[in-house]
Amino acid sequence: MRRVLLVSNKVFHYRVSNYNYFHRRFRELGWDFCVRANELERKNPYPLQFDFKEMPFKFGDYKREIEELKPDVVILFLHLKNTIIFPLVHWLKLKGIPVVYWNKGVNLEVDHQWLRNLPFYYIHSLCDAIVLYSQHEVKDIRPGNRKKVFVANNTVNFDAFPAVTASKEELKKEFGIPFKKVVLFVGRMRGVKKVEHLISVFNEIDEPDCGCVIVGDPMGYDLPSLIKKKNILHLGEIHDPEGIKISKIFKLSDLFVIPGDVGLGMNQAFYWGLPVVTEAGMQPPEIHYLTQGRSGFIVPENDTAALKEKMLLLLRDDALRARFSAAAREDIMREATVEKMFSGFRECVTALTDPKSSLCARRFR
Repeated sequence: MRRVLLVSNKVFHYRVSNYNYFHRRFRELGWDFCVRANELERKNPYPLQFDFKEMPFKFGDYKREIEELKPDVVILFLHLKNTIIFPLVHWLKLKGIPVVYWNKGVNLEVDHQWLRNLPFYYIHSLCDAIVLYSQHEVKDIRPGNRKKVFVANNTVNFDAFPAVTASKEELKKEFGIPFKKVVLFVGRMRGVKKVEHLISVFNEIDEPDCGCVIVGDPMGYDLPSLIKKKNILHLGEIHDPEGIKISKIFKLSDLFVIPGDVGLGMNQAFYWGLPVVTEAGMQPPEIHYLTQGRSGFIVPENDTAALKEKMLLLLRDDALRARFSAAAREDIMREATVEKMFSGFRECVTALTDPKSSLCARRFR
């Protein structure tokens, strides 16, 4: 059986579900899918169905592991700060093992991008293929390397989400949420998420039926000092087997708002039919799933007045919110299923190993 090896940094729980799917689909095609990473999220609720080993980043250990596994293709899901990437990619090239770089492409959140992204361009040129999160990131790849780009639309595995049959009202009673309409924020509260913008808006809102529910690790934010009104609830982190609790939280909500980096939380929101309101600025590739005026709104960066306006528009207009909800669900199920994500990897691996492929033939020139 042929083998694909993914070398990764920390494997978060939502990736485990994706990799279980990749394992099944690759196996159907006659491939074994293996993952080696420096860390697995400790609160991961999913059983690992793929071949996995946790290994600290030591080049010699990874070299020996690859020599033992004899993979046909190696995919590197690493940041450049994971410095093992540099000796590893050079060694793989020396051994003639096809190597793939999978990520966003470049870092757009730095000053002097033309200089700071030179190491990315160097890795792109060395690798035999590049897998990007979105078609929209192809522009960030230098023209000479675009012929070896594949796209695997970044997502979470909706197939693993549990069915939730209880009504919104029943779920609100279960969680003690008193609001008739709920704005939801889910995510680790890194500074790029701008949770303080959402809190400041709700500190000003005087809508007795509307409230904000925040879920996630505060990551240094002193939420009690920021929250001034009783229309904001922080439920903390939610990790449970099979994701039942968080799915219930999404279902009981009406609107999803992360003012900053929306990340994969937006995929989950759209799956549950929640329109999204966010701000322009340094957004990740997932932002392209949102269609302005159809499935949500993108307001000017740092414009909390506009954020408040669009939130209240959707909360007050039930018919408009219902149309946005249907569009959000329709669009995400078309653009971001785990099968669509897997197809990008399948196409990449096939191109690197099929002798009839120009990308495969190019390696032997």
